[in-house]
Amino acid sequence: GYYGYPNFNAPAEIGETFVKLGFDIVNLANNHMLDYGEKGLSGTVSFFRTLPLTLIGGYTKADYDNIRLYETQGVKVAFLSYTTLINYDHINSLGSGSDYIVPYAVEADIRRQVALAKEKADFVFVSMHWGDEDATVPNSQQKKLAKLCADLGVDLVIGMHSHTLQPLEWVEGADGGKTLVAYSLGNLISTMHPSRNMVGGLLSLDILLTAEGDKSIENITLIPTVCHYSLKRDGLALYMLSDYTDELAKKHGTTLRAESNKTFSLSIAKKFVTDVISKEFLPDFLK
Repeated sequence: GYYGYPNFNAPAEIGETFVKLGFDIVNLANNHMLDYGEKGLSGTVSFFRTLPLTLIGGYTKADYDNIRLYETQGVKVAFLSYTTLINYDHINSLGSGSDYIVPYAVEADIRRQVALAKEKADFVFVSMHWGDEDATVPNSQQKKLAKLCADLGVDLVIGMHSHTLQPLEWVEGADGGKTLVAYSLGNLISTMHPSRNMVGGLLSLDILLTAEGDKSIENITLIPTVCHYSLKRDGLALYMLSDYTDELAKKHGTTLRAESNKTFSLSIAKKFVTDVISKEFLPDFLK
C-alpha cells in the first residue's frame, strides 16, 4: 500500500516500473530504509532481488561484503552504498540478532569494501546518503568522507539526501589521483513544497577503459530537471530544465506555499543550478 510522510511505503508496481523504464541499479540505503522496521526492509530487499536489477544498499550481515558488480561492454563497475543516518524513531529497529544490517558510512567498512571492490572491478562507484536537508553546500562530514573515498581511489561518489543540488567537484586523493564527487543530485520526483526542492539533476558521464588498463571519466554534465505539479497538487511530471517554461512555472504548485515561493520562474529555477554547479559541468544552454 501507499503511505506518505513521515513513514514512507509504496506498492510493488513502482519497482516493476523501474525495470520497464530501463533502470539497471536500485539503491536502498537512506534515512527512511527502516520506516517499517526489519519487516519492511527484508520485504523490500526480497522483492527487488526478484527483479532483473542490481540491488545495492540493502544487505544481510552474511552478504554485506559481497561486492555488487555491473558489467557493460567488458567494463566492470563495483557499486558500494552507505548512509550516514537513519530517522531517529527507527534508529533501533534492527535488533542485534537481526540478519540485516544498516550500511552506515563507517570508515573501517568503507576501507575494507573499497579494497575488495578494486580487486573485482575496473571502476568503483560509491553511493552516499549524507548531508543536511535543504543545504546547498556540503558539510564537514561530507567533505571528510569524500576525501576518504578519494584517498582510497574511488572513481565516483554519488550523493543524495539534501533534496537540493549541491556542488560537483574533483577531490584529490593521497596518491594524486582524483575522484569525481557529486555531493547531491537533488530530487528527481517529489511533491515537496519549497521551490528549491523542485530542481534536481541527472549526472551524465562516460567511463573509458583502454586496452592498456588506463581509465578515465569524461564528458561530465549535470543535466538539470524540474519536477512539476499543478496548483491542485496533481499533474505530476518531470521536465528537463531546457524544456521548462515560465508559463509552466506560474502554474507550479509550489506557489501555493510561502511568499518566497510565489515568484517561482524559469530564471529562478536556472539560478538554483548555476549558483551551485560549476560552469565546467553545466550544459551549454546554462553557460
